[in-house]
Amino acid sequence: MEEDKAKEEAKLESQQTMIITSEDIAKKQAKSVEDIIFSETGVSRTVDAMGRVTVSIRGAEPRHTLILIDGQPVMGDFAKYSGAGDELQRFGTENVDHIEIIQGAASAKYGSDAIGGVINVITKKAAKTAGLQVNVEGRRAKHDGDIFPYQNVFLRADSGQIGKVRAAVYGSKREIMPIYSLERFGGMSGSSTVEGGNVRNSLRYYGDIKNIGMSATYDIDDRNKVDFNMDKTKEDMERYVKHSDSGMEPQQHFKRAVRPQYVSIVLQG
Repeated sequence: MEEDKAKEEAKLESQQTMIITSEDIAKKQAKSVEDIIFSETGVSRTVDAMGRVTVSIRGAEPRHTLILIDGQPVMGDFAKYSGAGDELQRFGTENVDHIEIIQGAASAKYGSDAIGGVINVITKKAAKTAGLQVNVEGRRAKHDGDIFPYQNVFLRADSGQIGKVRAAVYGSKREIMPIYSLERFGGMSGSSTVEGGNVRNSLRYYGDIKNIGMSATYDIDDRNKVDFNMDKTKEDMERYVKHSDSGMEPQQHFKRAVRPQYVSIVLQG
């Protein structure tokens, strides 16, 4: 298994390396990779003034934490300046095989972006046995007088081994709930964060995240294979901000529409 191989390789690392297995993920019942990461010792999060989440390992600067998906940097060098924690939020746990966290300088192997550490998310590869996975859950939660529906839908289909090839396709949709500050300011009618004439800042972006992807494996021989992974995400988020109780300052409404995608081809032997 992929996670067993990762555990053996972790023994050779000079830095402390933690492997979060699929069993660990299931026990935590987390909905996103972000929920898993920030429950681990030595990994902390901060939210900047723009509502972006940054990741810090052992107190190092967030820009020195390298985020990888299947060994590939997420959105290149841009991610570390735009809130790398948001990248982890985009991945649901249903399609994750295991997570590797290297705590400490790993720049000799991964470059200068890994001075603080590395978080490598390994997705599930196409299974040798055909199967269908369906996860659906939903609820309606009340926040500041408004009703916010919550949905989490995940679908995955595996073809099983067909000759030397096996493939899988998947898709998901997750609703991200708002997180509000405790401070209240004079409200503006029509705002979605109004309750009794007051508004509260949304500390983070909230909305929905959809993604679709596929993975395939070609077995060259008994020892060598080629893994192909492709994922495309559609994120539509928003955030309301008001800094003071002054009637002269309007409430600001920010929107974030991101369409990240990644493709990886890896030869293993």
